[in-house]
Amino acid sequence: MFLTDEELAAQPRWDRARLLALPGRCRGDLLGPWGQNLERRFGADALTRVRRRLAPPLDRLEPLLTSRDWLPVHAQLVVTEAIVDELLGGDLRALYPLLVEDTGISLGRVQLALVRSLGPARVLRLAPRTHRKVYERGNLEVEVQPRRARLVFRGSPLFAHPTWRLLQLYAQRTMLELAGSPGDAVGEDIGADAFAVAATW
Repeated sequence: MFLTDEELAAQPRWDRARLLALPGRCRGDLLGPWGQNLERRFGADALTRVRRRLAPPLDRLEPLLTSRDWLPVHAQLVVTEAIVDELLGGDLRALYPLLVEDTGISLGRVQLALVRSLGPARVLRLAPRTHRKVYERGNLEVEVQPRRARLVFRGSPLFAHPTWRLLQLYAQRTMLELAGSPGDAVGEDIGADAFAVAATW
């Protein structure tokens, strides 16, 4: 049974203890210039407002994070949910257009042109390599067919988190849009510590 973004967005939030128990770290570039993007879009006080929702030490998280930074894996989820609750009326689905815009800005014209020249199939084949660079735990396998792909994440409790799952759907849709081949992505619960994304374009 496939999971849509509406279904994932409606799932109950995990409590703090369960989030903090998630093992492993991720690279800071998963959040990138998150604070700068907030201030650009929502005003000079947006970062302060979101930080008020974050418990220490995340309330002191730098507004610009890079691949040199390491964070606990729950940080991406806690920050994302704080942004949604403070600035998007609690609607996780409102993230998608923001992610498309912010990713396009972060990539810049040269990298956007490269993504378009490669096309979605070739970009998706590179996804396992990217995954290994940004997450300490778990692995990703990708099977690509004409105008469709299946991405299978296994080996981390992180992959059961509904907000993380939603972000994976949005990541694939964003990639397809920026590659010039808009499409769709749905999820599939495939067991403990595992998740699959079916992308079509």
